[in-house]
Amino acid sequence: MGTYLLLDVGSTFTKGLIVDTDEVKILGHAQAPTTAQTDIVEGIEAVKAKLADVIAAHPLTATRLCSSAKGGLKMIAVGLVPDLTLKAATLACTSAGAKLVGTYSFTLSEREVEAIESAQCDVLLLAGGTDGGNQEVIIANAKALSRLTPRFPIIYAGNKSAADVAVPILRQHGFTVSVSDNVMPTTGVLQVDSAREAIRAVFLDTIVKAKGLSSVASVIENVVYPTPSSVLDALSLLANGTPNQPGWGDLMAVDIGGATTDVYTMHQRLPVSDNAMVRGLPDPLIKRTVEGDLGVRFNAASVIDHLSRVESVDQGLSDYAHSLALHPHQAANPDFDVRLAGACARLAAQRHAGRLESAYTPMGRIDLQVGKDLRPLKTVIGIGGPLIHAKDVQEILSQVRYNPAQPEILLPVDPHYALDKHYVISGLGLLAKSHPDAVLTLLKQTVEELTHDQS
Repeated sequence: MGTYLLLDVGSTFTKGLIVDTDEVKILGHAQAPTTAQTDIVEGIEAVKAKLADVIAAHPLTATRLCSSAKGGLKMIAVGLVPDLTLKAATLACTSAGAKLVGTYSFTLSEREVEAIESAQCDVLLLAGGTDGGNQEVIIANAKALSRLTPRFPIIYAGNKSAADVAVPILRQHGFTVSVSDNVMPTTGVLQVDSAREAIRAVFLDTIVKAKGLSSVASVIENVVYPTPSSVLDALSLLANGTPNQPGWGDLMAVDIGGATTDVYTMHQRLPVSDNAMVRGLPDPLIKRTVEGDLGVRFNAASVIDHLSRVESVDQGLSDYAHSLALHPHQAANPDFDVRLAGACARLAAQRHAGRLESAYTPMGRIDLQVGKDLRPLKTVIGIGGPLIHAKDVQEILSQVRYNPAQPEILLPVDPHYALDKHYVISGLGLLAKSHPDAVLTLLKQTVEELTHDQS
C-alpha cells in the first residue's frame, strides 16, 4: 500500500493524479501540455509542480507512468488467413494497447515487404498456422522480413512447429525476437494473453528507449504500459470486480481523442444472439479497437469524408472540420465539436460491434453472427477531452445506441451512460493489478454516472 503519483503522458496533455491506497482517496489531480518535442520530463515536472503541496504533505511511495506520446505503440500484424490467424494477431496487438499501422496475410509480396520497410513500426507480430499446421508460409515470411533494413523487435506468435526454423532466420539477421504462445493454436481458438504480455514487455524494455522516453527514469519507478493497455486493465476491473466487491458488469467504453477513437468492450461471457450461429473467429471477452481515422481535431476532415458518404453535411461543419486539419489548436466551436464527437462515437462503435448476416441453406434461412452482440449491454462510459469538455455528453454517447434502421449492427439498445470526468481511468489502471480493491472503489466513486436516457 502507499501513496502513488500516476502519470499518463498523452500526445497533447500529460495528466497526473495522486492516490492514497491506504485511505483509498484521490488526493489531487492536474495536467500540463506534453513536451514531446523537447523533453517529456518537462511536462511531467510541470504536473508535479502543480501537485507540489499534495506531494509535500503525502510523501510518495512510487511514481508510475503510461504513455501514448510520440505516436503511441505502432505495430504491424502478419498472419496466414485474414479471418483466422491474422484476426487473432490483430486482436493481440490492439488488446496490448497498440495502434496497427499495417496488417498482412498469406505469403508476403515484394510490395508488402517494401510497405513494411517504410511503415516505421515499433514492433511486428508474426503469426500464421495452427500448431502442427501450415509451416511454409510463416517460414517464407520470416525469410522475407529478414531482408528489412529497420531492425525493430519481432514477436513470434505462430505455429510452434515452425519456430525452430523461422526464429533463427530472423535472429541471424539482427532482429530481436520474442517467442510467445500461438495466438491461434487450433482452428477457431483464440489465445492472445501470452502475445499481449510479450508486447508489453517489449514496449517496456525496448520501445521506451526508442521513443526517447527513457529520460523519465529519473522521475518514475518504471514505464508500465502503453496508455490503452492501462485503460483496459482499469475497465476490466470495473466490469468484473474483485473477490471482495462486485463490478458493474458488462460494459462498453468510448475514448474520443483529437486523432483517434478507441472502443472497449468487457464481457464475462461471449454474447450471442438468439437463434444465430457464430461465423468466424469469436471475439475475445476483453476487446479493444482503435480507429486511426476518427478524431475531433487532427482527423476531423476524415470524419466529414465518412459522413458525406451516407448523409448531407452542412457547409459550416465541413469548413470547420477541414480548418482543424490545418489548425488543430484553434478555438473550439462547441456545437460543431458535439457533432464531430458524436460522429466519431457512432462510426467507431459500428466498426467495433458485431453484425448479423443472413445465409441460406437446404434447411432454409439462418442468421450468422460475426463478432459480439452488444444489444443487452447496459453501461457505456465516455473517456477523453472531447467528452469531458462537451456541452452535451449524452448527445455524443447516445450515438452508440442500436439503430432500428440498421438492425444488423448489434449495438446497445438501452444503456446507461457514465463519464470519466477527471481523467482517472488511465492512471488508476496502473494500480489495477497491484491494488485492485482500492482501485475498484475509486473507479466507482469517480466515474460519474449520468442520467439514464430513455429517448
